[in-house]
Amino acid sequence: MSRGAQAWRRLAPALRARWRLIAAVAACALAVGLVAWSYAYLRPDTWRYHTDEIGLRRLARDAHPRFVLWDEPVAARGVDGGEGCARVGQPALSPDGATMVFSRTAGADGSGTRDLYRRRWDGRAWGAAEPLRALNSPFNEDGPCFSGDGRFLFFSTDRPGGRGGFDIWVARWDGAEFAWPVPLTVEVNSCFDEVAPASSPRDQRLYYASNRPKRVLSRDEERLAAEAFRQKPVGQDFDLFSAQRIPAGVTNSEVERAMSMLYSLRESALADTNTMARLGGSAGSEAAVDRALAWLARTQETNGSWSIRKSGGDDGHDVAATSFALLAFLGRGVRHDTPSTYQPVVSRGVKWLMDRQDRATGDLRGPNPAGNAMYDHAAGALALSEAYGISKDDDVYAAAQWGVDFLVDAQNPDDGGWRYKPRDPGDMSVSGWVILALRSAEMSGLHVPKATLDGARKWLRSVSMGRDGGLYEYRPEQKLNSAAMVATGYFCSQLMGLSPNTPRAFETATFMSKTGLKLSDVYYAYYGTLAANQNQGGLWRDWRPAMHEAFTKAQGQDGSWYIQEQHGKAAGRVICTALVALCLEAHYRYTPLYGLGYDPPADRTRFARHNADELPEVPEFRMGRRLSEICSRADETDPAVSPHGDFLYFASNRSGGRGGMDLYRVRVATGEPQTARNLGAPVNGPGDDTSPSLRMNGFDLLYLSAPSADASSSSLRSCTSRQVYLERDTSRRADARWFVETFRLHLAALAASLLSLVYLGAKAGRRAAPKGAA
Repeated sequence: MSRGAQAWRRLAPALRARWRLIAAVAACALAVGLVAWSYAYLRPDTWRYHTDEIGLRRLARDAHPRFVLWDEPVAARGVDGGEGCARVGQPALSPDGATMVFSRTAGADGSGTRDLYRRRWDGRAWGAAEPLRALNSPFNEDGPCFSGDGRFLFFSTDRPGGRGGFDIWVARWDGAEFAWPVPLTVEVNSCFDEVAPASSPRDQRLYYASNRPKRVLSRDEERLAAEAFRQKPVGQDFDLFSAQRIPAGVTNSEVERAMSMLYSLRESALADTNTMARLGGSAGSEAAVDRALAWLARTQETNGSWSIRKSGGDDGHDVAATSFALLAFLGRGVRHDTPSTYQPVVSRGVKWLMDRQDRATGDLRGPNPAGNAMYDHAAGALALSEAYGISKDDDVYAAAQWGVDFLVDAQNPDDGGWRYKPRDPGDMSVSGWVILALRSAEMSGLHVPKATLDGARKWLRSVSMGRDGGLYEYRPEQKLNSAAMVATGYFCSQLMGLSPNTPRAFETATFMSKTGLKLSDVYYAYYGTLAANQNQGGLWRDWRPAMHEAFTKAQGQDGSWYIQEQHGKAAGRVICTALVALCLEAHYRYTPLYGLGYDPPADRTRFARHNADELPEVPEFRMGRRLSEICSRADETDPAVSPHGDFLYFASNRSGGRGGMDLYRVRVATGEPQTARNLGAPVNGPGDDTSPSLRMNGFDLLYLSAPSADASSSSLRSCTSRQVYLERDTSRRADARWFVETFRLHLAALAASLLSLVYLGAKAGRRAAPKGAA
């Protein structure tokens, strides 16, 4: 045996004895540490609990950090739907908490359309419900939401002018009310339903719900899906989406919105008789338009033009006759590039106008223009602009833009108006047609310099007269406020952003109401119809049926009109027929810019302080993204953001809830996927709980609660919460009873362990005893 092995044999017993001692000391230290830690954690003088410092105390084992406890919900007082109306829905609170906007259904049985209303908080109670006059229409308006700065109101509506189904629109505060509603772009809206918008506190994001398919569709697939959706609007389940705000002006969204309002309204009305009826059309008025278009098609020349001389008008204005005839077809939705009954008629007419144009200058008046041929050019530019707006034909775009450029150059640099020759001092008659052409061009996607439009506003101010400026004269030095000039000036002012809720607009509307429709003055009838439609309210309600009845009765057997007064004789039968047809198409040709269905208030003490061009630019967003990390296979809708933007509340009927639709909350400020948590009792009940809205810095939850599956039985409820935090109580001391209650499981485990050790030790001792031992 080597010397090393001999040395190890001598040291091994001593080492083994020391290791046993070290292990025993370590085990005792660990046991003492565990006991000390358990006592320090559990003893009463450091007992942890959650509190809100008011009247709540909850043990730590029942709560976790940032735990939110909800009190029993109570009925929200003073915010019922009102007499003759069904339940209140979708409440939204302004950032300062002083205004509530909500939707409600007209008719106690809930059979009517949904409109938006507001109530004001006076410090003690909510005031009476006031309709949002500029936003409500014959269609449904629902799901209101304030922007974080309170300057915008988002809402969902199924009105024409959007992409289809329900779309999200936005309105701006003009100093008196939310108005000038426009749809959001294709970055947010689709041909399916987009509902329940919710803006983050800093307006960086817009949350909303949509039932669009879960995968991206091609254009053909989207078209087919949209057609199927319109026929049977029962599609995908709703998911939550988020769209990021981007600086205004980054995209050409303003043009897209304008075109959607301008041309989608026509398409929707002409595709659906119910939509047509809601907008004010009738079978009689549409039949009259049909007869007029058939007569215009029969009288078109082989070269594509219409002859003003053959129709009894002043010679030398075939461009005007052709342009107005084309506008009547375009107003009916006929395109030069899409097969239809009158497509060849429109195609030939557009081609004739384009061939007539001087491409070097854009002039449409022809080589030997008449003395007042600026009328012709303005009408031609209007027709080409609308033809381009409908078709997006590149060839038409060039001709239309050239026509606009000619009008820009022809503006008088001093007064901002237009007259018979380029740069002549303006008059209201020619300037009216030019302003209409320029605004239509701008809404169709053509470029119109801001300086030109500013000059047009200057011109309108120069011819404004009357007590409040609501009457208009022919020229500044000629105090002639004929009915035709008043209507022309008012319509042009509306196109340039004049609100109907101003003393100036009230003065014009009062004048037109007293004057009424004058069948003998086709010029006044045309501009009066356009102005009354833009004004909406009582003026349009009285004007439209009177105009429909008068013109349908006056129509000739051949389908034409020839009103032989001063303007009618000069215009001839073609232009008269086209102008009257355009009057009968007015309810779907142009969308009222201030609001479809707007009804001016009886109390005229709160006036708009800003025109449309003085309001903040409409928000723009990037492509909406489905929140896949939050959504489930069930419905998720009605998003609401907490005042600090850190939590997203929503309603869902996913499995594991307490009833049908339950309210959930998920943290969205971390940037990492979070788990949505059911708010639980007492907020959620066995029925549907939907439409959450937060106030009082997020500690007061307003929501709709239905005790059963019947949604009509739902009511607005309020539920307060308190966010609790960890605290220690150093006033309590341990006693024997507390010790036994607290450590009973520990003592039981210790006793079981000791018994096991005794048993195992005894058994091991018996095995180790020598054989034969007593």
